[in-house]
Amino acid sequence: MRNKEQVTRNKGQAARLRDLGVIVRTFEPGDADQAWILHQEGLRDTGAFYPDADPRWDDDLRRIEEVYLTEGSHFWVAEQAGRLVGMAAVLREDEETARLRRMRVTARWRRRGLGQALLAVAEEFCRRQGYRRVVLDTTDRQRAAQRLYERNGYTRTGERPLGEMRMVFYRKELA
Repeated sequence: MRNKEQVTRNKGQAARLRDLGVIVRTFEPGDADQAWILHQEGLRDTGAFYPDADPRWDDDLRRIEEVYLTEGSHFWVAEQAGRLVGMAAVLREDEETARLRRMRVTARWRRRGLGQALLAVAEEFCRRQGYRRVVLDTTDRQRAAQRLYERNGYTRTGERPLGEMRMVFYRKELA
């Protein structure tokens, strides 16, 4: 549930990030290469890189404008000094459900509030779009991501095997 304390904390984090020169903005075509690198870095650093993955799983990152910059969906990047340091996306599943995707924060910016800020931006977008819930998946190896989601009211709804890893599914009902 979204409360005054959460809103105040998010505003404080956003202000702190601005003071550090981080800008969260909509993806632009010139960001594509850096977004791909950030995606790969995130998978490697968290141990979630899956070499046997179907290459089609990443097709959305090769077509960000077509997939995410459409009605009910969006893709944000966090930029600092001309470099992407984070990203997040929302994909419309149906009239009531949005899927949070592609949350990544570069190693240097982890545990500094950037993931929280990106999540807050994505959730606010979902509320403005009229979504009733947000769903997402991560892996059992991405413990920091799991803690972020659980701290923000996401409930674990299931798991399934993915090679040597497990996919972990979450859901949050929006207020």
